[in-house]
Amino acid sequence: MEEKWADLLKEWLPYGGGKPIPTPLRNHQMIRDHLAGAGPHYLRTDEALQKMFADVQNDPKKIREIESDAWEDFLDMTMSQALLWASENIDPAKTPSEVVLTEPYLMGSHASGTGAWVSGPEDIAPKEYFWGYNRMTTIRGLFAAGDGVGGSAHKFSSGSYTEGRLAGKAAVAYVHDNPPPPTLDGDRVEAIKNELFAPLEVYEQSRPAVTRGDVNPNALSPKQSLLRLQKIMDEYVAGQGSGYITNGPTLKRGLELLELLKHELPRMAARDLHDLLRVWEVWDRYYCAEAHARHMLFREETRWPGYYYRGDFPKLDEANWKCFTTSRYDAAKGEWTLTKRPFIQLIP
Repeated sequence: MEEKWADLLKEWLPYGGGKPIPTPLRNHQMIRDHLAGAGPHYLRTDEALQKMFADVQNDPKKIREIESDAWEDFLDMTMSQALLWASENIDPAKTPSEVVLTEPYLMGSHASGTGAWVSGPEDIAPKEYFWGYNRMTTIRGLFAAGDGVGGSAHKFSSGSYTEGRLAGKAAVAYVHDNPPPPTLDGDRVEAIKNELFAPLEVYEQSRPAVTRGDVNPNALSPKQSLLRLQKIMDEYVAGQGSGYITNGPTLKRGLELLELLKHELPRMAARDLHDLLRVWEVWDRYYCAEAHARHMLFREETRWPGYYYRGDFPKLDEANWKCFTTSRYDAAKGEWTLTKRPFIQLIP
């Protein structure tokens, strides 16, 4: 497939000339192949592993070592893929795996380099990217790692673990350097606790209105809320159902629908602690989704073909958009501010 659609890469130079081909551009080729009526597309783990087995003359002990290393690599790269293989009774050494793209989502380690704006390491970060503690966000004392941090591809599980250690050590240094520990406002803590457990109260108060099973005209379940959020993102924010394409007016309409959803999410009801966890996962996904949509609207170009396309700005615009875009949300005012940050080349 890469050879079949090699000419597509010429439209995205200099990145299209990279070896190996960057992930979004491989996705771009696969999407074009799918639109041309081809597919499905497969990851040929079976061919790769069988070749490795043959190279060791099918020695049972060495085969087990290869399989062990392969599964470690799979789990390191994408644990969900290993779970999918198990659920579909797939042995990657014998059966190819279908490659299917998904809905828009945020990953610091891959899509769009998305994540919190954090301080870089002192030894290589320019002054614009460093403000005292490795992996500290712009909020003093708040650290992030892994998929919470952008700007670095191929972290995967082991890389995120390593970054977590870096952030943890920096956080300990911050605590030692900034005594005494902060004082807590008891009333504020109590208010937070009340807010966190409010969905349990919503459920208890709305139970009399339940007509059958989970049908409740006065409350939303976490699953209902998540499905509604996913539908908005899929249809308006370049999801699989829309061919990963969107534009300015479509994004604005999506943001209107997200705002409507936001006003209804306080009606989510939790039957138990598991549901309570799901409620706050939905809230977390909501804010990630809104940030994602606002950044896509702000960046007027298509920088990540294969992840999403701006139909009204279908080309790469290095002159105006070879930069980072950062956002800040003012919870008190309910307002977002988006700005550009200069891209500084660290590696020649």
